[in-house]
Amino acid sequence: MILLGQVALLPSPVVRGHSHNDYWRKRPLAEALEAGMCSIEADVFLIDGKLKVGHDLAEATAGKTLEELYLDPLARRELVDGKLAKGWPEVILLVDVKAEGEKVFPVLEKLVKERSRVFSTDKDVRAVRVVVSGDRPVELILGSQEGWLALDGRRSDLGKKIPVRRMPMVSESWSYVGWNKNVDLPEENLIRALNFTKYVFAEGKKSRFWGVPDRPDYWSLMKRLAVDWVNTDRPGELREWELQG
Repeated sequence: MILLGQVALLPSPVVRGHSHNDYWRKRPLAEALEAGMCSIEADVFLIDGKLKVGHDLAEATAGKTLEELYLDPLARRELVDGKLAKGWPEVILLVDVKAEGEKVFPVLEKLVKERSRVFSTDKDVRAVRVVVSGDRPVELILGSQEGWLALDGRRSDLGKKIPVRRMPMVSESWSYVGWNKNVDLPEENLIRALNFTKYVFAEGKKSRFWGVPDRPDYWSLMKRLAVDWVNTDRPGELREWELQG
């Protein structure tokens, strides 16, 4: 990443790139942005009133806060035309709440609202949209008037007429498709995967599978299935693959 004054120049975006468990990178957030990832995931626990980042409680207790790793670095960025960089779309910060979603909601909403220059609402599209996954406080998010937080949807949410801005994406486990042997899906499994992406697309939302093998043949499969977000623990490699394709 090249610095010019206070502006960090980022490469072209990889609009389908989702940096899974991003906090495990050597340089969380920075590596994902440098690879052009437009969706970035962080797991959180509420510990002593703070949102701590980590895959399990022990890791989070010893780790840093969501503010330190993500919210503050994003809020400090010099924006270009209201976005993180020239030509970039609104980026997703996917906050995977591991427990106590209803208690997490007011803490996370307050943190995001305090950094309103960079974070979007339903009506005001800015640089980053915070989307809540995991232990989702669905009623609180849907009942919010200002809409600082959005939902990572589930199949059971389809057909409920939830607005796209309040539920911009719908995620499902790859185990739902039911095939992990190779990328040549039997017809039954192929239809199941295609129906999922079709129904999500019909509502104007973006689809994502988690638990997909993280390698190029499956990245290609996600593209053939018209999956919008491609999960990866290797954002730099996904970028190179996209550029070669």
